[in-house]
Parts: sequence; C-alpha cells; structure tokens
Amino acid sequence: MFKTQLNAPSGPRVMKPGLPPARAPSLAPTFVLAPALVFAPAFVLAMAVYMLPRPLLAEPTRELSIQGPKEVFAGDPLSTSVDARGQISMGFETSDLAKLADYPVSSMVANEQGTLFAGTVGGGIHQILPNGTTKALDAEEKLMFSALAIARGRLFAATSPSGTVKVLTDGVARPFFNAGAKYVWAMLADHTALLVATGEPGQIHRVSPEGRSKVIFDPGETHVRALIQHPTRGLIAGGGQKGIVYQITGDETYALYDSSMDEVTSFAVDTKTGDLYASFVTESKPDALQPERMIGPVKGDTETDEPFPIKGSEVVRIAPNGRVDVLWNSQREGAMGLAFDGRKNLLYIATATRRTDRGRLYAVDPKNRDRLRLIARVDAPVISAVLIDSKSDAIILATSPAGRVLRVGPGFRSQSVYISEEQDLARLSRIGRIWFDADLPRGSKIELSIRSGNTREHDKTWSAWSKAVTDPDGADVDVTPGRYVQLQAVLHASAGERAPILKSLHASVVRHNVAPEVSEVFILRRGVQLEALPAEEEQDKTITLNTSVLNSLRAPEGRASRSRVRQSTRPGSMTIAWTAGDPNRDDLLFSVDIRQLKGPNPKWRSLARDIEDTFVSFDSRSYPDGRFQGRVRATDRPSNPPSLARTDENISEPFVIDNQPPTIKTLKANWLPSGKLHIEAEARDASSPISDADFAVDGSPWLMFPAADGLIDAKRERLALDFDPKVFGSKHAPTSGPRTLQVRVVDEAGNMATASIVVPASPAARPRR
Repeated sequence: MFKTQLNAPSGPRVMKPGLPPARAPSLAPTFVLAPALVFAPAFVLAMAVYMLPRPLLAEPTRELSIQGPKEVFAGDPLSTSVDARGQISMGFETSDLAKLADYPVSSMVANEQGTLFAGTVGGGIHQILPNGTTKALDAEEKLMFSALAIARGRLFAATSPSGTVKVLTDGVARPFFNAGAKYVWAMLADHTALLVATGEPGQIHRVSPEGRSKVIFDPGETHVRALIQHPTRGLIAGGGQKGIVYQITGDETYALYDSSMDEVTSFAVDTKTGDLYASFVTESKPDALQPERMIGPVKGDTETDEPFPIKGSEVVRIAPNGRVDVLWNSQREGAMGLAFDGRKNLLYIATATRRTDRGRLYAVDPKNRDRLRLIARVDAPVISAVLIDSKSDAIILATSPAGRVLRVGPGFRSQSVYISEEQDLARLSRIGRIWFDADLPRGSKIELSIRSGNTREHDKTWSAWSKAVTDPDGADVDVTPGRYVQLQAVLHASAGERAPILKSLHASVVRHNVAPEVSEVFILRRGVQLEALPAEEEQDKTITLNTSVLNSLRAPEGRASRSRVRQSTRPGSMTIAWTAGDPNRDDLLFSVDIRQLKGPNPKWRSLARDIEDTFVSFDSRSYPDGRFQGRVRATDRPSNPPSLARTDENISEPFVIDNQPPTIKTLKANWLPSGKLHIEAEARDASSPISDADFAVDGSPWLMFPAADGLIDAKRERLALDFDPKVFGSKHAPTSGPRTLQVRVVDEAGNMATASIVVPASPAARPRR
C-alpha cells in the first residue's frame, strides 16, 4: 500500500504514529496505485536507470507500507507465524518423528511415558519411542485403524469398516470386541471400562475389561464421531449426522449445542475453566458463517476449483454457563482435530484442505481476546490428528495421505523468515530508507531487507537482497532501481526464548517523474460562462458515528480541491475546458492559447497563464468571426523543481466564432391561382451554416420556413414555400387588405436576423368592381 510522504505542496504536517523521528512524517490519505502506464522489457527499463538523469526521480517521496491481514497474507510466511490481525511472529522448530511411506495416518495416541502410537490405513500401527525409534505393530492388518486408546496400560485399536476392536499386548494383537457396527470412530478409557463410539449405527458402547458390552447411548444418528470426558459435565459425545453435542450423565442426555454443521469431528477441554471446545464440518452448504474468523490464503497456497467434500467448518467454545462462541470458521478448510495446552492456555486446531493445498495448524488464545494465529503449514493436505506431548509440551501432528508424524515446538526456530508479495510501484523507482514497527523484547532482533527488479515475479534478473536493517527507525539502503520490490524480514528470538512481533514493514520510494497528460480539450456551448469560486471552509456539523465515518476521519486531509464553480449565461461568452491528470499525482498548472485558422502559419494568442482550473471563459466578441483552435499546456512545476518540471499539451478540434447575424436576401411573395401564397427568400452567413428559418403572417405563430431542397444545412440557403393562409382559421383569414410577412433566420452560433415585406391582398379576397 502506498502513502504520500512529506513532499506534498500544502496542508498541515501530521506525524503518523509509529514512524521514526528521523523520517519524514506521512501526509495525505492512503491511495492505491493505478495500473502500469508503461510496459517494456526488463533490460530496457534497467538501461533507463543509467540513461536517464537521476533528478528525473523527483516526484514526492511515497511510503510503501505492508501491514494488516490483507497485505501480510499476500506474502509468504515461510517459517514465521501470522495472526488474524496480520502480525508476524516467530515460527516453532519442526522435525519429523516418523515417515510412514504411503500409509496415511488415521489416528494417534500417546502413553504416559511419551511413546506415540500412529494408526494407519493399510500399514498397521507404528510405535514411536521418545528417542525416535519406530516399530511396526500388527503390520499385516490392511484395514484402517480408525481409533486408538490406552486403558490400564493396554493399547486398544479399532479397525474400520469391520467395526472391531483389538488389544495389543507386547506388540501382539488379539480380538477384544466386535461392535456389530461398520465403523468405530472414537474410543475413550473410562474408570472401569472402554467407551466405544460407532457408526452405522451410531451408538456408544461401554465395554468391560473382559469384553462384555452394553449400549449406553443411542441418539438415533447414523454416526457418533467424537468422545471426551468433561471434569464436571461427565461424558460428552458428538453426532456425525446432525452436528449435535450431547452431554451424557447416567441415564440422562442433554443437548449442549446444535450446530448448523453436519458432523462433530473432535473435542478438547480446558480443565481449569471448564470450557468445552468442539469442531464441526459439513458436506452441504452451511448457513452464513458469523462472525467470520479465519486466516485466508497466503502466498504458496493454491486457489483452484477442485472439488472438496467439506463445504464449511467451525470451532466453538461452550462455556460452563452454556454460552457458545465461534472461535474459527472456514469454507475452504475443515477442522479435523483439537488439542488444548493447559500450560500455555492455547487451543490448537488441525485442518484438512484440498489435495493440492497444505494442511494448517492454528492456535487460539482464549486469554487474549481469542486471538487466532497460523502456527504452521504442512506439506500434506490433511492433518489427521493432533495432540500435546505432556513431557516436552511439543505439538505432535499426524498427516495424510503422505503418512508423517511431526513434532512442532516447543522451542522457536533459530530464525524465522517472512517475504512479502512482489509490490508493483507502477514505474521505475528508487528506494531510500526501509524501516519496521515491532515489539522487540530485549535480546530479540529483526533484520529487514529489500530487493528490486523489473519482472512481475521474482527471478534471477532481480537484485540481491539489500543489507539488513535492524533498527526499527530504519536506514538507507542501496538497491538497483526497479519497478517491483519485495521486503524480507528475518526474526530472531532472544536467548531466553522471548520472540519479537513484527507489525508492519515500510520503505520510502521515489518513482520516476512522468509527464502530465492533457487527454481532451473541448468547447462548451455558446454563452456558457464559468467562474471558479474559492473552496468553502469546513463548517461545524453534527455527525452519526459509525465505522466508515471514523475511518474517514483517521487520515489527514489532503489539499483542498477547487471544485466549486459558478455557471451563468452571457452573450458572446465561450468556454474552453479540458481533462488532465498526472500519473505521479503532481499538482498541475495550465496555460491556454487560441489561434484563428487563417493563413499558412496562424499564430497563437494567450488566453490564460498558470491557472489551476480546468477551464477558461472568454468574450468571443473581441475576436473576428472565423474558425479557431484552442491549445492547453499542462506543467507539473508545482510539485517538482523548475528545471525538472515536465509538460504536455493538446489542441482542440476547430470551432467557430461567429458573432455576426446572417443576412436575408431577395425576400418576396406572390399569390398563386390556387389561392396559396408563394414565399421565397435567400439566407446567407459568412461563418456558420444556417440552422433554422421561420415565417409568420400578420403576427401569427411562427411556422417553419423550409429550404427548397428540404435540408437547412449550409451557409447559403434558398428558402421556398407555397402557403395556404386558411390554415390559421378565421382569425387570420384572407381580407381585402394587404398582409405583413415576417421571416427570421438563425445560424448555428445562435445569431438571428429578421426581415419583413407587405404582401398585397389575395386576388380572391379583393372586392369586385
């Protein structure tokens, strides 16, 4: 985003909060650059850097600013973390715990010793020890291990679509329970039994250590998808057809929340506050997701129309008093797993997306206004499971379809890198200073650098990164002038793991000065007089405060526009007007000349000099009749040193000055034997074509006087008409006396001439002797 810098020609100086004092304060409202005006190969633009004098880069300094979610998300977070407000922070170190080839991980659980068990589709169960040693268990099983649980030190594994549960002892699997259902979606160790949630039909079974079972819950849904034990509410279950969260206490069942989504996918609970978290997905188009809480695509994500079965997803918090808050929602991802870190007070959300995109891990901070942060992106499209390592406080992720188990954190990376989107400066530009706004705990550091080029996307023709700037107040950098630039921020945490938070990135830019453009010069209709009025001062007024009004008052006012004009009509007045602009948004002055198109080398005469208005009115009666042209010249001198000012001019189409009326020659009339009156006249004008001709008899209404050829369109016209006076009725019927014939003629300039004659009485009306 560009902002005008201090070189604005007028207006109050306003220091922008957060800008370093060594820098010029920002003036004028934010504006978006227009599309590029000049297209040229990169080598031509590069050569122009050396062929054009450096002073041509003389437009007002502008500020390139990257801040806020829209601009930050357009860049690539790479190894950083970004939150919903567009703030950038350190990313966590990430490492592989296990790579399971082409076996998607479908479930995961950990025991108290920190050993992980990852159930796959077709590849058995993989045991991952804290030292990284991996061992395959029940590898001959080719079905999906849809759920894992540890109860009384034993590992229970459910397969689908067989609906059976196995128990593994010393790595050996044996049958334990057959649910009589097609799927087993979740298992939970109770004090004395194993709880098993099934699909088709959707039920919950309580299974004793000996394998005896009892159905304790049957909601009438096709699937029961998720289970969790709440410290005060008891057993919580999630439906897989209606999207209902159930509280089950003994023989009583209570619906805590009925989502607009179809399916509950996971639960998490904050044991300190009693807050219950639930994630949902739907395969049908959901209701409007309100409020919108998500982090959209960032650079590197693919935007395709590839079909995706999940049409909507949300994560909610259900408070002990029953209040429900939406913490996250999306129509491009599905929340597949939840985990709550009680030590950090963070809720983690693992998602799935289209197969060409990357699964994401989010964190929600309930203690900080539910701040949403994108923690990591994985190479696989699905994060199928997430849990917290109780020993190290790291986050453990499982992915699909490429089966991997990853450790995220608990420490930060040695450094985290963010690179902005390529920024289009619209034309060749020179970079002055770069700086940033950040929270920097003692010992932490941010290194900001910039590079430039003349191709829309970065390639090997771009410059190298500039020297790194570590002072938030910024410093001058030396990079090759270019049309496009990118900013890079490298974040470093302190030795005590205190991390910086980057809020915005900035650069001062001087773009190549481009000449103004006078795009059109035209003439207003004859008689129009325009007069510029001074701008009105802002008056006190009553306003209704809302978001749009407040936003309009945040930016300092720019230079007042002289848009108030008085219009009047005056004889002989003519107005030359024009449209003009400046790609650099420089202030312009205009000079206007006029010339008569007469002779081989007509000379220009000045009408106005160095005016700000885009029109000039003049009295055409001081000029001879004839064809003329107007010329308008524009200069950007007010915004540039005089020696560097650039100009443009344009000339109007020829127009006519005509202040002399036409003449009426040979007006005559005679009576025809039919009793009609034959009228003839000749009209001439030296400068303009005749446009209208009318006649009247004895003060009758004016009637059109046609041309002999039927068209009134020339400087010389012969007018002729056979007229029957009876059309006027009795009031103007023939009498015995003479008649007065009047004729008027108007030229295209509006000049009018009249003439009259007395016509003898009609022979039919004369008295007989």
